Amino acid sequence: MPSIDLLKVSTNGIGLMSLTTKKPPVDKEVAFSTMNAAINKNLPLQTFFNGGEFYGPNCSNLIYIRDFFAKYPEQRKNVIISIKGCIRPDYTPDPSKEGIEKSINNILSYIPDLDIFEPGRLDPEVPFEETTTALDAAIDEGKIKAFTLSEVSGATLGKIYKFAKHKPVGVEVEYSLITRDIATNGLVAIAGELGVPIIAYTPVGRGLLTGAITKPSDIAADDMRRMMDRFTDENIVNNQPIVSTVVELSKKKGVTPAQVAIGWVKFQSEKTINDIKFPRIIPIPSCSSPARVEENFTEANLTQEEFDELTTAIESQTVHGMRYGKAFEKYLNV
Repeated sequence: MPSIDLLKVSTNGIGLMSLTTKKPPVDKEVAFSTMNAAINKNLPLQTFFNGGEFYGPNCSNLIYIRDFFAKYPEQRKNVIISIKGCIRPDYTPDPSKEGIEKSINNILSYIPDLDIFEPGRLDPEVPFEETTTALDAAIDEGKIKAFTLSEVSGATLGKIYKFAKHKPVGVEVEYSLITRDIATNGLVAIAGELGVPIIAYTPVGRGLLTGAITKPSDIAADDMRRMMDRFTDENIVNNQPIVSTVVELSKKKGVTPAQVAIGWVKFQSEKTINDIKFPRIIPIPSCSSPARVEENFTEANLTQEEFDELTTAIESQTVHGMRYGKAFEKYLNV
């Protein structure tokens, strides 16, 4: 068994991206309160922290994580730290041997006791064998304890799992009511067969499923989501029927839309649905305040009937817009 076992951490993971990508970034003390809230909510289980080398300028995300544990060293044992890297300033991936070594060494200069490293994306032009060999070497050298993958296809996950000396301990992918690709493109089936947990990022559809974004003016002009196809003025409006479906169920249950959206993702964890065996799923909603932690970590407890009705309703509707945009779609499902 790998030294890191994501089958034992809480299913309430937290994404730390919004702490340092907002303009201005979240106040550091508020960020620390947010991280403490997540940890304390999950005790005695460990909390999965998901950060990024490229989450904000000048490695600011790494600095926040470093400074948090410097101030609260007693919390370190309660957290699994996973950091994504290998992303260039233009947001294209560099999962080459050199790219991985450079990224890991940089991250270690901030977080020397890193648990998990993850190439932020793979590049179809870089052989997976080169990437995997570099990750194996980093584990053998004691630099990291384990690695995860991001946005890979089921076929690639299977190949890397077979080739790797140290097996991937998780695969991070976008999964939500408006991004359901992995349930039908083979990734869930392979991950379930291999027992590789899925780390589900943006389970609330980058905020769209919270019900707080109903018109284009609800997102600031300098918000990074404005660069994504799904958040054009036209697509924000066109996707409102999906949002309304989630909001309607949340009102019936007396919970928030975000709790319904996350609950839908969690419901599938370790279940067999449509003859597909799902592995463990750990949602990692990005939280920028203790209040968001409380909301996102509070269970909606969907019933089977509610899950089925919600799934059927969503599947009958069209999701408008690509997840990112043409320039970056080629790095998805690699």
